[in-house]
Amino acid sequence: MIASLCLVGCMLLGQAGTAAEDELQMEVRRLVRQLNATQLAERESAEETLLTLGPKVLDLLPPVSDRTPAEVKQRLGRVRQKLQRETAESAARASLVSLGGDPQPLSKILASLEEQSGNKIVDFREQFGQPAPDPELRVSCDKEPFWEALDRVLDQAKLTVYPYGEETAINLVARGEDTLTRGGGAHYGGPFRFEPLRIVARREFREPDGQSLQLTLFVEWEPRLKPISLKQKMADVKAIDENGDALAVDDPEAELEVPSVGATSVELILPLKLPPRDVKQIASLKGKLAAMVPGKIETFTFSDLTTAKNVEQRIAGVIVTLEQARKNGAVWEVRVRVRFDEAGEALQSHRGWIFNNEAYLQGADGKPIPYDSLETTLQTPNEVGVAYLFVLEEPPEKHQFVYKTPGVIVATEFDYEIRDLKLP
Repeated sequence: MIASLCLVGCMLLGQAGTAAEDELQMEVRRLVRQLNATQLAERESAEETLLTLGPKVLDLLPPVSDRTPAEVKQRLGRVRQKLQRETAESAARASLVSLGGDPQPLSKILASLEEQSGNKIVDFREQFGQPAPDPELRVSCDKEPFWEALDRVLDQAKLTVYPYGEETAINLVARGEDTLTRGGGAHYGGPFRFEPLRIVARREFREPDGQSLQLTLFVEWEPRLKPISLKQKMADVKAIDENGDALAVDDPEAELEVPSVGATSVELILPLKLPPRDVKQIASLKGKLAAMVPGKIETFTFSDLTTAKNVEQRIAGVIVTLEQARKNGAVWEVRVRVRFDEAGEALQSHRGWIFNNEAYLQGADGKPIPYDSLETTLQTPNEVGVAYLFVLEEPPEKHQFVYKTPGVIVATEFDYEIRDLKLP
């Protein structure tokens, strides 16, 4: 009887969800039509209402084409860009999670945290040949930041994070007997977690200037974030000792950049000047970590490849241009340009993230055909050109070219503070 009631309840919930989604889709269609209304007030009202509905309508907005009225194209572009930016800014905040506090198996708690946050969590113990018990834990939290909740779970389960496992996931292993708990010395800033890892003092007796103090921080972030770059300006690092006196950084003009693409953690080494011997600890060290965060991935689809020339598509804050598809020896070359309205430093030549963007041909059967290689044709602060090379038996007359990239890139900063670090 209970199972039957549960089944009926799930069916009703599913139907209610579908009805709400259908209603939202109909409302978006009505508002998009209203973007081309005769009266300016109606057009303004429709644009404002779409923005009020929030990022959930991004996937419901229609693509623009040559037949889209100019007014609708312009307003849809503004709506997409603002909602994309809102999505990226939201991603830069900590995920909030809740746990009821009732005894639950560890696996169920981790699954709940993964579902609520969108962060993939992998039990890596078996790969290390470690026992993998599934104890019942009691953890209670209500809309608590993800890292703080996860650390409490891991401390109860005597687990820690292994930073070299599966990419874009949090990999869990058993904690060593002498390893400290995770919740004790960590600082949380938005979707980031900062933990002091080591501090090294060096004195050169023959060279008075050859003295240094290096503090290494272990920096983790929620895997869903996928930052394009992380940078620490040493001018933003402020440290004081136990007496309240300032500790100098080694080079205030330095900017430290650490690789972040394809990772979920890094070691950030902060070089400071070695203080006098009577200084026993760093009472407080504050910093600002600058991150470039991508927005929602948008899909650009191009047809008529063998005749298309310089076909431009804009979604949100990015323009993708199909320059042409041409035969080049034994391969077909599809040349595209990608330009962001505000790229910041995201397209600097040493950053290769954009060359990992998904790009492929798609035949009539809908199956993707991956490219065999690529070549860079252009690189400026806001634009990148790429030639994708495909080995095809026939011309791609009936194929489409599909390209995916973030709709915006948002620069943001995350504050952190590390306290009470004893000096060696």
